Formats: sequence, C-alpha cells, structure tokens
Amino acid sequence: MKNLSSILLILFCAQFTFAQTKEIDSAVSKSLDSFENEISKDIDGQKIAGGAYLVYHRGKIIRKKAFGEMDKASHKPMSTSAIFRLASMTKPIASLALLFLQEDGLINMNDRLDQYLPAFANQQVIERIDTLRGSAVYQTRKASKPILLRHLLTHTAGFASQYGGNLASLYYATFDTQSSYDLTHFVNELSKLPLVHEPGDDWIYGPSLNVAARVIEVVTGMPFQVFLQKRIFDPLQMKDTQFYLKPSDAPRLATQYMPGMNGMEVKDPGSLSSNLISGPQVFFSASGGLTSTLDDYLKFCVMVMNNGVHEGKVFAKPETIALLKTDQTPLAIHADFLPSTTAKTEGFTFGYQIVRKESNRSLKPKGTISWGGATGPIFFIDPSHELIGIYMFQMQPHSQVPTRKSFADFMISGFRN
Repeated sequence: MKNLSSILLILFCAQFTFAQTKEIDSAVSKSLDSFENEISKDIDGQKIAGGAYLVYHRGKIIRKKAFGEMDKASHKPMSTSAIFRLASMTKPIASLALLFLQEDGLINMNDRLDQYLPAFANQQVIERIDTLRGSAVYQTRKASKPILLRHLLTHTAGFASQYGGNLASLYYATFDTQSSYDLTHFVNELSKLPLVHEPGDDWIYGPSLNVAARVIEVVTGMPFQVFLQKRIFDPLQMKDTQFYLKPSDAPRLATQYMPGMNGMEVKDPGSLSSNLISGPQVFFSASGGLTSTLDDYLKFCVMVMNNGVHEGKVFAKPETIALLKTDQTPLAIHADFLPSTTAKTEGFTFGYQIVRKESNRSLKPKGTISWGGATGPIFFIDPSHELIGIYMFQMQPHSQVPTRKSFADFMISGFRN
C-alpha cells in the first residue's frame, strides 16, 4: 500500500510538472502572439515598413519571424536574414573590443585617456553660453579631472553630444560631414570642443566609443575595423556583420525610412544606391556604423550571456564579460534618456544600460542589460530568465513606433511566472 501511494504521488507530480510546463509555454506563446499583432498594427499604420524579431531561451531560438516588407516600392517581403543598420547597437561590440586590450594587459580601464591620445590632455568644461550679436560665446574653465578610459564605455566623459547637454548645436556644426573623414580626424575635432560636465560626474549619451576605437588603433597599430574582424567577427563566425557592404549584399539590405507627409519616406535605399555601398567608406564608426542580421547579433549576445563561452570554447575571460554585465557608474548617476526620480533605476555597464532596480517603467528584471539603435533595432539580455530578445526594423527616428517601446515587456511577460 505504501508503494502504491508512492507511485501515485510520483504520477501526480509528473502530471503537475507537465501541466505547469504547458501553462508556461502557453503564456509565452500568447505573449509573443500579442506582440506580433502589434507589429501588424505598426505596419498597417505606416509606422514601419516591416520588421523581424527573435526570442532565445535557454539554449534555443523559440521563435523567429519576419513581417511586412524590406522595401515598400518593390514590395520585397521582409526576411529573417535581412541586413539591418545597427546604429548604436554597434557600441556593445566596440566596448568589448576595448576591454580585450585590458584582458591582454595592454591598457587598464582606469588609465587616463591622454596617455594614449594626448589631444585630450587639457580639456575645458563649459560654464555658460553667452550670446553676442546673435552668435554663441562659450565660457569655459579647465577641467579639474582627467578623462579615464572607463568613462568612454559608460558615457560619463562629458563629451559634446547631439543627444544631451547644451552643446548639441556645436556638435552638429563640427561633425556635419563626418562620414567623409576617418576616426583620427573625428577624435582630433572632438578634443577641441569643451566638455558638458567634469569627467565622471554625469551621464550624457554621446560619441565616446569613436574615441575608444581610436585608442584601439593607437595601442594595436591596427585599423579598428580590422581588429574587430580578427578578434570578434571571425572567431564568432559573424559573417554578416560589417561596416560597409558589397554590391552582392544589396538584395538583403532593408530600406531605411523616415516619417514623411504620406506615412514614410526613404532615408537610405536597400539597393546599390545605399550609402553603405556607393558612399565613402572611410569612417568606421564604433558609435554606430555596423550592419548585421538577427542571427549574427544573437551570436554575440549568447556569448555574453554565457560569460564569454562560444560553442564550448572560451572566447573571452569571464572577468572581462562580467564588466559588460555589472553596473560601472556611480549610484548617484541615472544612465537613461528619460528623467528619473530619486530611485536612479538605470545604470550603465561597460557597454550596456542595466536595470539596477525593477520599476513600473518596464518588466525587465534587475540585471537585464540592453540597448538599441537610432535606426530602429533594439535588444535585451535577461540573465535571470536566460532570455535574449532582438527586434529589428529600419525607421529613423523611431519614437513614433509603439512596438519598440513595448518589445521587451512582451518578450519577458510570458516568462515571469
């Protein structure tokens, strides 16, 4: 009788476990279905032409789909193998590139920047902006602290930026034709501009990864793009990740759009006429120049989630990857575009925004790292659920695209039980 009771208990537990797994799978499926319905609404509402996304959970892709069109004029269907402009989703890759130099013992993240780039030795900080006969007059003082390499990866150096602070107009005037010049020219021009704040004192999203890329060139004697190819893309087999494209890549390049009078207008075509193919190929922007695919970007994300292991081999030391997954900014700094209460819920690692505290702003759990790009794409890595989500489309600006705001919440909500 005792044995019979044990057998019945085991059968009951097995049924309960199966039912629980089935319920979780159903919740995930329902959440993903809901997100896909929202993508269709965005396409119907002329918010985007099309998009593609994937969800990766505990070692496998559980869903990967494409919707809408890569190009509206030709009605070419969107594909899960489409090539997208990553924009600022380039930054996590560039951040790891600089960290590899520390792993190799060539630099330390607490080194002064001017040790490698002397042009940043005597930085000025803006105190106020006066106006004289309609022209801006910048009043500055000498910075009391040096810029450190760690500031480059956390956006705390204080560089002039188009995304925050009071020097956006000066930044735009300085870099109106930056694609025609190389990284050396970029950092030399940036070094002439005043800082928005003392190094390390605040968070203003900006161009500091381009400076990091130039440090890599100076230390290694190797062009930045070559270093990425040899150290990251080749080992991870990221064959579709590159700065500029060959003519043979044109059929897979998604057209980039912008809002227009009739819903959307072409910003850069997905054809041989794209700037990525026919334009100057001299500026290898670590801040936002890469193109890639869902599958290629997933390889990088999975390696990060697996603490530097790729296909069973150590790609990067776990202590290096830990720097990508832990907050590197002072707790008094709120690392986000959106204003914060005193909670300061968002920090920044060496490459990613990180959730310090869970809040009603998002379902992303504490420790989730994420970022996105100005051309539309967005992703997150949630270590607590062993979950990765990547969503790509090509619309700039993207502020009017509801699915971009809700993407992470839809992906995570099915896994919260």
